[in-house]
Amino acid sequence: MKQSLDWQTKEMVEIYDEVPLWSAPFGKILLDNIPMQANWTIVDLGFGTGFPLIELAQRFGDGSQIIGVDIWEAAMQRVQKKIERLELSNIKLINQKASDVFIQNSSVDLVCSNIGVNNFENKESVYSKVHKMLKAKGHFCLTTNDQRTFEELFILFEDAFLKLDLNLESLRNYINSRSNSEQLIEQIGKNGFEQIKQIEETTYLRFVSSKALFNHSLIRIAFLTSWQSIIPKEKWISFLKLVTNSIEAIISNKGEFKMTIPMVYLNFVKK
Repeated sequence: MKQSLDWQTKEMVEIYDEVPLWSAPFGKILLDNIPMQANWTIVDLGFGTGFPLIELAQRFGDGSQIIGVDIWEAAMQRVQKKIERLELSNIKLINQKASDVFIQNSSVDLVCSNIGVNNFENKESVYSKVHKMLKAKGHFCLTTNDQRTFEELFILFEDAFLKLDLNLESLRNYINSRSNSEQLIEQIGKNGFEQIKQIEETTYLRFVSSKALFNHSLIRIAFLTSWQSIIPKEKWISFLKLVTNSIEAIISNKGEFKMTIPMVYLNFVKK
């Protein structure tokens, strides 16, 4: 199996897609449903290498200002090159945590985040910060994946944990670290927001090889390190063998191994 990939390095940024596989289907739901109006000020939290930030800037036009907030410095340098190449004058980049960023109170019409909420540190602080920066009746729109993500794979993980007498609680804590829709609506609602729209769709990752699954760039960038962190190093090879054998058995029976990715879009307004 290949090693995990560090998303923060310059080398990784150089091969990162314009619209990564992971964020593209979520971004389509976001862009299809966010409220739009000319001359708005919009904040994009966690824009990565520029999606949907640059798309927002091009769709809202020069009369609007798009403010991008992210801590990924190497990616921000790439985004700046895209901004210059596309001759966009309505984007401002801020290299800072969402929980720490200062944007003038009551100055923003729309805050959006495409599949970023699970990565926020101090989520309550982020929601409070968003509430302060929004104008009255301003919108907070986000997409996220919930606890059902890769549920087919985690069933196999649990079986391997039991067979190897590993700490099953650590696996369950990892899975439950993502909020479900009801929890997220409640958490954000407590910070002065009213939910007005919810859309749920599903996409999948499909494989015909267990090796291909664990060697996929998305798995190596976004998930492999966190999976390894909940499994003792000396048990990793045994764990991996049990899981891959189970995947191969399913492929042999069904022709493929399909993992579910639930996609949730939520629109809130500031009370």
